[in-house]
Amino acid sequence: MTGKHPPSGFTLIELAVSLALLGLMVSLIGLALPLALSGSERSAALSDEAGTIQSAHHLLRRQIGEMPVLVSLDGHNRNVVFSGAADTMRFAANPVAARGDSGPQFVELSVMVSDGAARLVYASGNERRDLVADARTIRFSYFGRPEKQKDAAWLDIWPEAQRLPALVRIQVQPEKGAMPWPDLIIAVMAGPPPP
Repeated sequence: MTGKHPPSGFTLIELAVSLALLGLMVSLIGLALPLALSGSERSAALSDEAGTIQSAHHLLRRQIGEMPVLVSLDGHNRNVVFSGAADTMRFAANPVAARGDSGPQFVELSVMVSDGAARLVYASGNERRDLVADARTIRFSYFGRPEKQKDAAWLDIWPEAQRLPALVRIQVQPEKGAMPWPDLIIAVMAGPPPP
């Protein structure tokens, strides 16, 4: 007795279902590919932004934290070379090693606001650059105990001409969607002014 063998190969319905599934997979991959590429671009942009923040923090920590105590004579008063307000700070700083300069230099940090965006501008000698390009707000404050105050406190303006603040705080509120800037609090390591 001879048995019937089932036909080999695919039926037309099986082939149509397979092609439909293959088409669906190709279209899903086509939709996911641009998202994957934009994710890697976003990751690279965040990495660049984090590097910019880190280098700005490093520069500010070094320049403010290690500032030398320079004294100017005003009549019989000996004043330290430092002035601080909520939007401007001027002080003497050690030179940036990469530039090869020698001796302290005057540094000015200022907040410039235009078209609703704030910039933190660093100026020293012939160098002038933005440390923060687009922020909602940028603010400086100073911690210490001025001579006429009983307790140390955070102040928007440093009123003391005979000594430096103990801490300097720089607060940057970035634009919406930008990487956040943690508050930068810098201990001023300089000792008392020379006699």
